[in-house]
Amino acid sequence: MAAKKASAAKKSALSTTSANQVTQLTPNSNCIASGTGDPNNTTNVAFDSPQNSFTWWTGTVSSSLKTATLGADMGNAIVTFKKGMTLTYQASGTSGVYNVFMNGDIVDNGNVYSFTGAIVYQSTGAATGTVSVKKA
Repeated sequence: MAAKKASAAKKSALSTTSANQVTQLTPNSNCIASGTGDPNNTTNVAFDSPQNSFTWWTGTVSSSLKTATLGADMGNAIVTFKKGMTLTYQASGTSGVYNVFMNGDIVDNGNVYSFTGAIVYQSTGAATGTVSVKKA
């Protein structure tokens, strides 16, 4: 698949499905988030490239471990999940209702996808968020 050239400030919507919540992050990567159902709302988020094939990093967050941060660049010749990518757990006030947010950069075929406050898991409802794309 040929690399698509990205404009400097292109925005696109993220989409997430239910059960294991699968979010398409870039053309060649996704993440799969799953809550464990335990009292701490532990949620694992696996970052894959190629999609659904190889997990480069799994971050875990919960009500007792609110953030997880990628400590080093991880990936392959096409996709790199950049050091400093962060997952954040945030309760929504009602018992058991929470979101997991993602911040950080992914390089895919030379394009940098910068995520700010992207919801990659919701304990209820549909996920939302945006991603900006710029040429590396």
